Amino acid sequence: MTEVSTRHRIATVGELEALYGERPPVTMVKAIPFLDDHCRSFLQRSPFAVLGAQCTDGTQRSLVVGGAAGVVEVVDRNTLRIESPGLPDSPGEGVPAGLVSLVPGYGETLRVNGRLHHDGTAAVLRVDEAYLHCARCVTRSGLWDTVEATDAVRSGAGLDDPAVREFLTRSRFLTVTSTDANGGTDVSPRGDEAGFAVPLDPRTLAFPDRPGNRRTDTLRNLLQHPEVALLSMVTGDDRVLHVRGRATITDDPGLRTLLAAGLAEPELVVVVDVDRADLRPDPGLTASRLWRPDARGAHAELPRAGQIWTDHLALDNVD
Repeated sequence: MTEVSTRHRIATVGELEALYGERPPVTMVKAIPFLDDHCRSFLQRSPFAVLGAQCTDGTQRSLVVGGAAGVVEVVDRNTLRIESPGLPDSPGEGVPAGLVSLVPGYGETLRVNGRLHHDGTAAVLRVDEAYLHCARCVTRSGLWDTVEATDAVRSGAGLDDPAVREFLTRSRFLTVTSTDANGGTDVSPRGDEAGFAVPLDPRTLAFPDRPGNRRTDTLRNLLQHPEVALLSMVTGDDRVLHVRGRATITDDPGLRTLLAAGLAEPELVVVVDVDRADLRPDPGLTASRLWRPDARGAHAELPRAGQIWTDHLALDNVD
C-alpha cells in the first residue's frame, strides 16, 4: 500500500475549510426534508440510481438500481421503494443510506439520504433529506456525450488485474459512498477525464477532489469515518467496478500533479487503501438501458435546474 505522508494528510474540518472555505449556507438550505413534486417527477423519469449504505459492521456498500423509468418508486413524500434486478437483501435494518439518481441526458443528479429498511420483497428508504445536485462532474465526465459500445464481458478482481486497470483507464465517472459520525450516509457522484482514478499500487487507488457545490459532505464524512465504497462506470459498458476500503485525504503535491488529468491540479486527493475490487457485468445497469441514445428523451420534460433550486429554497425546509 502506498503510504500517505502525515505531513500532507488532511485530518480535521479546520484544515479542510482552510483550503475550501466554510460551507456556503445556500447549499445547505437547498436540501428539503421530504420529496416534493420536482423529486417525484425526476424519479419517475429515472431508470438508474446508485444506492449506498453503511452495513451493520461499519463497512460501506454500494449497488446499482436499474430498470425501466421509475425504477425507484415514490411511495409518499417520505418513502422510496426500491426493487430491481440484482438488488440483494438490505445490508441491515435501519442502517444509514443514500441514493443518487440519474435521468439520461440531464446534467444534474438527485440525491436522497435517509434510513434503509426491508419490507420482505424490496428495500425501503425513509427520507431525511433530498436535493438536486449541481453535478459539474456529469459535465466533466461527458456521461451523456457519446456511447462507446463494447462487447467486453470479462470480469476481474483486484487492482492488479489487467481487466480492472484497463477499465479504470476508460472510466470518467464514479460514485463515493461514505457515512458521518452521526450515521448519515451520502452517495456522491464524481467525474473527470478518462483514467482520473489511478491505481498507485495493487492495494491503493487515488482520485482527485474537485469542489462542486462545496457541501464537502464526502470529505467531512471521511474525516469521521474512513470506510468508503466506490462504484465506477464506463459509458457504453455494462460492467461496474466495485471498490471497498478506507480513505485518506491529502494535499500531497506529487499526487496532485499526478492526478491533474489535463486539468488544473486538484486542491485535494482521496487515497483509498483497497480491501476489495470487483469488476463484473451488472444486470441493473443493463436493465436501465442507460447507454441507449433512444432512451434519452425524458430529460426534456424536466424543468431547468435553476427553477428546481428556486422552488426548493422557497419551501424554506418546512415539511
